[in-house]
Amino acid sequence: MEETKKETMISAENLDVDAAFKELGETALLSEPLSPEEDRRILRRIDMYLLPVMAISYLFQFLDKSAMGYTSILGLRTDLHLVGQDYAWASSIFYFGYLAFSYPAALIMNRFPVGKFLALSVTLWAVVLLCTAATYNAAGLQATRFFLGFMEAAVAPGFGIITSMWYKRSEQPLRMGAWFMGNVCSGLFGALIAYGLGHITAIEPWRAVFIIFGAITIVWAVSLFYTLPDTPMNARFLSKEDRIKAIERVKDNLTGIKNNRWKKHQAIDALTDPKSWFIFFIGLCCNIPNGGITGFGSIVIKGLGFSTLNTLLVQMLAVVFQAIYVLGATGGSTYLTNTRTYWMALMMVISLVGTVMIRSIEHSNIWGRFMGYCLLIAFSANFPMSLTMVAANTGGFTKKTTVSSMVFVAYTVGNIIGPQLFFEHEAPGYDSGFVSMLVCFSAGFFFCFGLRFYLIWENKRRDAMGEAPVLTIDGVEVEGTAALNLLDKTDRELLQFRYLY
Repeated sequence: MEETKKETMISAENLDVDAAFKELGETALLSEPLSPEEDRRILRRIDMYLLPVMAISYLFQFLDKSAMGYTSILGLRTDLHLVGQDYAWASSIFYFGYLAFSYPAALIMNRFPVGKFLALSVTLWAVVLLCTAATYNAAGLQATRFFLGFMEAAVAPGFGIITSMWYKRSEQPLRMGAWFMGNVCSGLFGALIAYGLGHITAIEPWRAVFIIFGAITIVWAVSLFYTLPDTPMNARFLSKEDRIKAIERVKDNLTGIKNNRWKKHQAIDALTDPKSWFIFFIGLCCNIPNGGITGFGSIVIKGLGFSTLNTLLVQMLAVVFQAIYVLGATGGSTYLTNTRTYWMALMMVISLVGTVMIRSIEHSNIWGRFMGYCLLIAFSANFPMSLTMVAANTGGFTKKTTVSSMVFVAYTVGNIIGPQLFFEHEAPGYDSGFVSMLVCFSAGFFFCFGLRFYLIWENKRRDAMGEAPVLTIDGVEVEGTAALNLLDKTDRELLQFRYLY
C-alpha cells in the first residue's frame, strides 16, 4: 500500500506530468493490475473502433496522393501540356508541401487535440484535391500538389502517435500494419475506380478521378470530427472506468500518453540520439525509391508492355504482394520478439532482388519483369515498421513528435529526390532511377543492422549499470511503471527503459 500511496501523491498541476494524469488525477493510477480477461476485453474494444477509422482514413490519404499517378496515363500529361520534367516536378512538389508542414504539424499536435486536428487536415486536403480537377497547366497542377502535401503532412505521424497512446509496445507493429493496410486497399480500389473512370467521355477521365476521390474524402472527413478520439481520456466509445483501464494497460511502455507542453530539452534529446538518425537514414533509403515508384509506377508498368487500361488492372496484383509484405513484417515482428530490424533488412533484400530482375530480364519477358516489380515494392513495409520503432523506443511526447518529424523529413526528402532520378529521355526503362534504387536498398540493409546492434548495445549498457535510480517529482519518490509512464520523461532519462529491436 505504501508504494501505491507514493505513486498517487504527485500534483496534477505539475506542468511536466502527462495529460492523462492531469485529467484523471489519482484515478489514472490503479492500485490493482488488470486481469488478463479485462486486458483482452479493452484491447478488443479499441481494435474494433480505432483500427477501422484509421485504416479508412489512411486509405483516402494514399488514394488521393496517388490520384496523379493513376491519371498520368488517362490524359493528364497531354491535356495540361506537361513537357520535360514538368510531371516529375508535380510529383516532387507534393513533398515540398509535406516537408514545409511536417514539424509545424508536430508542434500543433503537441499543443492541441490530435483527433480534431487530423480531422481538419483531412477536410482541407479533400478540398485541395477537388481544386486539382480545375487545373489547366503545369503551374496549376504543381500548386495544388504542393498544398495537398501540406495538408496531408499530419496524418501518418498523427496515427503513429495515436497508436503509441493506445497499444502496448508488443502490440504496435501489427496495429500499425493494420491501419497501413488502408494504403494497400487504396491500391485495389484506386486501380478499379480509375479503370472505370477511364471509360468516361462526358469530361476528361482524369478530371473525373480528382472530383470523385475528393468528394468521397470530404464526406469521410466530416465523420472524423466525431469518431477519432484525441486521447484515451476523451474516447466516446469507452466508459470512464474503461478509459482508466486503457491507460493502465500501456503503463509498461514508459513512453507516456500526451503532454501539451513543448520541451526544448526533449527536442535536443531527439536530435542527439543515434537511433533517431539510424531511423532517419533507413527512411531515406526507402523513400528515394518510393518517390519514383509512386509517381512513375503506372508509366513503368505500361513500359513493360501492358496496355493503358490493363496497366491499371495489373497494378492490383502488385498491391496483393504489398499486403503480404506488410502483414508478414508487422505480424512477424509482433509474434517473434526482437525481430523488427531483421524484418526491415529482409524487405530491403527482397526489393534489391526485384530491382535486379527488372534490369536483367529480357524486355520480351513482360511477366518476368513485372514479377520483379512485385518484389521491388517490398520496401514499402518498412514505413509502418519505422513508425513502430519510433513509437516503441521513444519516450517523452515532445521527443516522440520530434523523432516522428525526422522520419517524415526523410520521407519527404526521399520522395523529392526520387522522381528527379527518372529522366524523361530514359523512358520507359528509366535506368538512372533503377540504379539509384540498387544503391538505396543496399545502404538501407546496413542501416537496419546498425540500428539493431546499437539498441542491443544500449540495453546491455543499462543492464550493467544495475538498478535505476528512483526519480523524485514534487518531493515525492516515484516508483512503479504506472506512475513513470505518466511523467513525460524521455527514454534516455528513464534508465528503466529497455529498447525493442
